[in-house]
Amino acid sequence: MAVMHAAFDPRYGEAWSAAQLAATLTLPGCWARLALLGSQAVGFSLCRAAGPEVELLLIAVTPAVHRQGIAGRLLLRCQEDAMGRGASELFLEVREDNEPAKYLYNRAGFVQVGRRADYYTAKDSNRRAAITMRYSLEQLVG
Repeated sequence: MAVMHAAFDPRYGEAWSAAQLAATLTLPGCWARLALLGSQAVGFSLCRAAGPEVELLLIAVTPAVHRQGIAGRLLLRCQEDAMGRGASELFLEVREDNEPAKYLYNRAGFVQVGRRADYYTAKDSNRRAAITMRYSLEQLVG
């Protein structure tokens, strides 16, 4: 939870509660990965499989270790895990103005396939769209 609170800007209300996280992890097809530096947790990812698709629900890295490739490695593990579970596609949603995350996903080969208007509500009540992105897991073997 320390990573969750450090990684997500409280202005946007995107951090999940411990109860939400625990409940999700009990669902079939859900899994998480933890990134460690030594014995300290510095990042995590959370995914959910549904048939031939996997959704990346959350990915987070503490700001103190940004730009060290941790998010990219977590994302690659999500892709590998999804493929290992027989999925053919990986999906995610990202806040439209989250430029660092969009850069990461674009660089990894994700493409925009949709947009949900007014999906995220910030603490100031301003609403932002969610960009839906897709990655074909065939790219990993190609």
